[in-house]
Amino acid sequence: MITVDVDGTLEADGAAVWAATVAHRHGWGPRLVHTLPEALYLMSDIEVVRQGPAVARIRTGGESILDHAAELVRARFPGLEVGTELLLGPAEAAVAAAGARARMIVLAHERGGLLGSPALDVVKRASCPVTFWCGQPGQLPDRRPVVVGVDGSALGDTALVEAFEFASLFGAPLTAVHTWSVQNEAGGVTNPLLIDTDALAHEAQTRLAAHLATLRALFADVLVTEVVTQDEPTRALVRAADGAQLIVVGTHGRGRIVGAFHGSVSRHLLRHSPCPTMLCRPSSHAEPPT
Repeated sequence: MITVDVDGTLEADGAAVWAATVAHRHGWGPRLVHTLPEALYLMSDIEVVRQGPAVARIRTGGESILDHAAELVRARFPGLEVGTELLLGPAEAAVAAAGARARMIVLAHERGGLLGSPALDVVKRASCPVTFWCGQPGQLPDRRPVVVGVDGSALGDTALVEAFEFASLFGAPLTAVHTWSVQNEAGGVTNPLLIDTDALAHEAQTRLAAHLATLRALFADVLVTEVVTQDEPTRALVRAADGAQLIVVGTHGRGRIVGAFHGSVSRHLLRHSPCPTMLCRPSSHAEPPT
C-alpha cells in the first residue's frame, strides 16, 4: 500500500496519480489521506459541539478533497481499489501513523518551493520511504533514469534496494552516484592535502562497483551507470538527476551521501531537485546487499 497526503492542490493531485501508478504496477491499492486543520483537533469536546456547523463544513471540505483525488485516480485506473481517510493532527504525526503499514508515503512538494520542518518530521517518524513529489500533473513513472546516492552504509543500502526495485518495476536505467573527498576522515584523522587523487578516485570506483555487484546480479534487467565524483553529495545528485524521474537517498547515516541528508541539507536537495525525491529509512522489506 502507498499512503498519499492530499490537500486539494494541483501538486497533491499529481502526487496522488503518480503514487497510484506505482501502486497499480505493484498490485497494491493507494490510500489517500487528508489532515484536518490544526484548530479543529485542538478544540475541546464542548467547543466542537458549540461550533458544530463550522466543524461539519470543515469535514465536508476535507471529504471533498479526498473524493476529488480518488476520482482522478479511478479515472486513470478504473477498478483500482482506492482508500480514503480524514486524519486528526498534528499533521506530521498523523500522516506518519497513517503510513505505518505502507510501503511508501508520498507528499506533494512544489518544485523550488521552501520545505518546512513539519514535512521533514514525517521522514523522521515514518517507518517506510517518504517520496516528495514535484512535477507537472500527468507526469508519471516511466523509463527515465532513477538516480541513487551510494556510500556503503546500511541506510544507503536501503535506498539502493528501493532504487533498484523502482527502476526494475518501470524498466528504467539506474544511475548510482558515489562522491569522495580529500577531507574524508579515516580513523579520526583528516587526510593530508598532498595525496594521490587519482588513487583515491580509483579506490572509490572500485568500492562502488563492488558494492553494487549483488544488486546488479539480482536485478539483471536494470541498466546501471556508475558515477564517481569528487564533489558535494547534494550537488552531485542534483547534477546527475538532470532528465531523471526520481532521486533516492538514505537519511541519517554516517557516510558522505547518506549522512548529509538531514535538516537544511535535505531542504536544499528537495528545493533544487528537478524530480521527485525519495528519502529512505531502514525498512523491513529492504535487505542491504552483502
